[in-house]
Parts: sequence; structure tokens; C-alpha cells
Amino acid sequence: MKPKEKYVRKRDIAAAALTLYLLVLSLFVLFPRPILESGDPSQIAEYLRTHANFFYKILYADTHLVALGNFFMLAPFPVIFTAIFEKVSLYKVFLAGVALSASFELVQIAIPGRVSDWIDFLSNSLSLLIGIAIVRFLRSRKSAQTG
Repeated sequence: MKPKEKYVRKRDIAAAALTLYLLVLSLFVLFPRPILESGDPSQIAEYLRTHANFFYKILYADTHLVALGNFFMLAPFPVIFTAIFEKVSLYKVFLAGVALSASFELVQIAIPGRVSDWIDFLSNSLSLLIGIAIVRFLRSRKSAQTG
């Protein structure tokens, strides 16, 4: 396989991965939550028992797990994005990720049972820095191997 063909194949795989990642991410972030009459844990447990939907189980997970998920939610974005667009600046990747996080939080305002929270926005934005650190590490390894 020629180097150019190898690059195009890698880019196509990364584009498919980005599409799948954004689709799954959108389902988790934008999936409506049921509006229950109270926040009673037994009512929530009964609802989850009778509605075995995977997304509801994630959405009603332990709040610590949700916070941890928010913190790491956008970390893959810079890694996958730069696999497609190798020459893009990490600053632009960060801005694109911040815009993605902001759009999720703004759209959640209109979704029943969802809450838009600036802490989630901040956490998602900080998770981008983890992904950018990974990209910087991978780029430095690649340049050390070729240089």
C-alpha cells in the first residue's frame, strides 16, 4: 500500500470513528430524561426497573459517576479530530470542542428533564485539555521517531 493510500485509509477510519463518537455522545447528552413527580430514590429505582433503557440507567447513575463522565466526556475529541486533520492547530481543536460543549449545554435547556449547567460546560472543556495532552504526546513521539 502506498503512503498516500495508507494516509487516506487512516483518515477514513478516523472519520468513521469521529462520526460514531459524536452520535453516541449526542445520544447520552441529548436523550430526554423522564420527568418524575419527585426525586424519591424508590420512584427512580422503580422507573429504571420497568424501563430497562440503557440511556436512562446512565442518566440516573450515581452523581459522582456522572461528574466523572462529564470530566472525561470530550477527551477523545481532540485525539480523533487530529487523526483526521493532522495539521490543524490544537488551539482550533480546543475552540471546536468548547463550541461542541456549549451547544450541548444550550440544547439541553429545551429538552424535558435535562439541566444545563455551567459546571458541566467547564468540566467538558477541561476534559478537552486531557485529549490535547494526549495529542501533544503522540505528536512528540511521532516527530522523535521520524526525526
